[in-house]
Amino acid sequence: MANPPFITKFRAFQLDSAGSLFSFFKKNTYTLIEARLPKGGIEVLEQDLKYNGKSTIDVLHITSWDSDHCSFDDLSQILNKLRPEKIEIPDYEPSSDTGELCRNILLKYDNIHDKYVHNVQVISKEYIRSLANAPAGGAGNVVIESSYRSDCKNDMSLIKLFRSVGFNVLSLGDCESPDIAKKLLTYPLLTSEVDVLILPHHGAHNGFIFDEFLAKLNPKVAVCSSNYGNQYDHPRQEIRDMLYEANIPIYTTKTGDIIITQREDESAASIFNLNQDNNGVSSQSSFIPKRYQQNN
Repeated sequence: MANPPFITKFRAFQLDSAGSLFSFFKKNTYTLIEARLPKGGIEVLEQDLKYNGKSTIDVLHITSWDSDHCSFDDLSQILNKLRPEKIEIPDYEPSSDTGELCRNILLKYDNIHDKYVHNVQVISKEYIRSLANAPAGGAGNVVIESSYRSDCKNDMSLIKLFRSVGFNVLSLGDCESPDIAKKLLTYPLLTSEVDVLILPHHGAHNGFIFDEFLAKLNPKVAVCSSNYGNQYDHPRQEIRDMLYEANIPIYTTKTGDIIITQREDESAASIFNLNQDNNGVSSQSSFIPKRYQQNN
């Protein structure tokens, strides 16, 4: 397969039902964020992989055991057809039978495929604290502690900053506690390097997003995984208003996929809002990633 023309590519997929699904590509590494299938099924993921010069997933990153983040049927197809080399899962007990089924399948994934290779990594507090500190301005991904003692399992979602030599993407899963958000603001790495913010909990208004959080994080764009007919009206108008006041553009998957790309010979990242009805581009814009602004 030919090498893809991008140093970084991010895609937020539209789904047929409530849920989240993203991909992040850099340096020949393809990460699928969440175990869901997009509108159009597994073939859409196969096409996305092929476009990035891949046939299998390098990393499957699951932020939450809720079915809108990890569906058993979708997970089964992903494991069987796209063979993730590494799988990252949260370190908490699921509260549903479906979540428990997904977790059990994944914990047995090593034995099913190759008992001599450790494929599945539980992202525990101990694991995170064993990692070396990430240098500022680097391109290595960064995992950050959420909460391991909360009564709300949403707050045990995985938090990860996906970094590259292009733009960076912050994934927050379903986190909803303002205390977690305030803690994130104490990390200079986040306040200086986040370009794309995936809105937590599909853009719910639960206190996690507040004016100071947006001002200090100061992302270039916000992305929300939200279907057109979702029952909770995500992203909530209060979140939209805060983003508007902070001059942060918001993109949703209500009408189609969101694709952000950056080429090696360009300092600007391009944003494409696809229209699923005719496979065309309904809008296009761009931004300069923070690392390029800091280097100039």
